[in-house]
Amino acid sequence: MKKSTFSLASDLILRNKEEDLLSHKKMQLLENIIVYGSISKAAKELGVTYKTAWGWIDKMNALSPKPLVKKISGGKDGGGTLVTAYAKELISIYEEVEALHNKHLHTLEESFTHLYEDEQNQSFTFSRLDAEVKDISIKADKAIFLLKLSCGSEISAQAPVSFVEVNALRLDSSVSVLIESDTVSVSKSLEKEISSRNKLTVKVHEISIHEDDVLLSLDLGDAQYLTSRITYKSYIDLQIKEGDELRAVFKAYNVTLFVR
Repeated sequence: MKKSTFSLASDLILRNKEEDLLSHKKMQLLENIIVYGSISKAAKELGVTYKTAWGWIDKMNALSPKPLVKKISGGKDGGGTLVTAYAKELISIYEEVEALHNKHLHTLEESFTHLYEDEQNQSFTFSRLDAEVKDISIKADKAIFLLKLSCGSEISAQAPVSFVEVNALRLDSSVSVLIESDTVSVSKSLEKEISSRNKLTVKVHEISIHEDDVLLSLDLGDAQYLTSRITYKSYIDLQIKEGDELRAVFKAYNVTLFVR
């Protein structure tokens, strides 16, 4: 059975004069007209009303350089509806581009795979730490904070610029720092070359094993603790034990600020 995950959905829409000319459903309508030779039958097969189908056709004909659908008269059956050669060429190209579009979407879906918790809701755990604002800089629409924890370590955080104004933050303002455990990774390497803005040297205080994941309580000093949730495989690979000195790493945007 296919593993559940996020998926991306995006309709491919061909536009002209900043208006929608052709979409997947409109293309299906044109193909149905080819099959049935009748707009009413084509609309019924697609699950739309005759009025809706004619509205689409009128709009497509108005936006297209050449008509896509024509009414023909005469003959023993009293005429019918014709999908033009120009429309057939447009459909052919649309189908080729749509196939490439869907293939690209499938590739992009992989970017979200690691964010999906497959059929299991992990318990929400976080660290709450006390800090003071030591610097505030503005970059585009973001406020970048330098914070000093009560244990003496410094970390970076970011928030919308309006957060500073609404909460009247200034240098030496007291704030609470919230860091979700899933966003904190650990390493036994204490080298400073790790690319994240926030790198703290910590000591493993306590280890809690819960089936496929492990919750680490990391001592920052001054009775402050940071928690990190890692996979059981990572725990075994790193051979972590209580008392080990580790490097805890997390991104500035993973730090949530609350004003005390």
